[in-house]
Amino acid sequence: LKSAQLAAVDSMLSLPSSSDRNGDASSPWKILVYDRHTRGIISPLLSVSALRERGVTLHLLLGSEREPIPDVPAVYFVQPTQENLALIARDCSRSLYRCAHLHFSTRIDRPVMEEFARLVVNTGGLDAVARVHDQHVEFACLERRLFSLNVPRSYVLYNSPDATGEDMERAMDAVAAGLFSVVATLGAVPVIRCPRGGAPE
Repeated sequence: LKSAQLAAVDSMLSLPSSSDRNGDASSPWKILVYDRHTRGIISPLLSVSALRERGVTLHLLLGSEREPIPDVPAVYFVQPTQENLALIARDCSRSLYRCAHLHFSTRIDRPVMEEFARLVVNTGGLDAVARVHDQHVEFACLERRLFSLNVPRSYVLYNSPDATGEDMERAMDAVAAGLFSVVATLGAVPVIRCPRGGAPE
């Protein structure tokens, strides 16, 4: 599992080999921008030296203050949240980097993607967006066959008497997305067993 996830991340960090309108092929260097969640995905896989071997000269948090580096392309690896997309749109409108290769840790819903597209067009940052991909790597691989969905305080939430049905549904959707990422990364088809008529069905 870990090698499969590493291969997916390696593919994400590999910019197109042929020159495109953004001229990515002219430089082997790139900047990696992640959020706190995806940092937890990258950290067990790649050390700082391993990132450097893959051409990553800087790795920065999306929510931090970042200086413009207009001659270097950036690879964004983030969750597809509205807050993250708004920050990316702001970066693109400011031409913070030469171009933005956007990779999301899980599937981005169509309405959210359409809203992001409108935001990028309205702020004048469309030309900065080079690629958009769903990676389906919404889990942290701690060892070769050990992974975590990185859901903080999950046990407390699932057993809290104050948890609403909406809270539980949102939590279960996150778990389902993480497990889907695992089987998609493995290229496997899972066998799911559950009692008839129960909540799992």
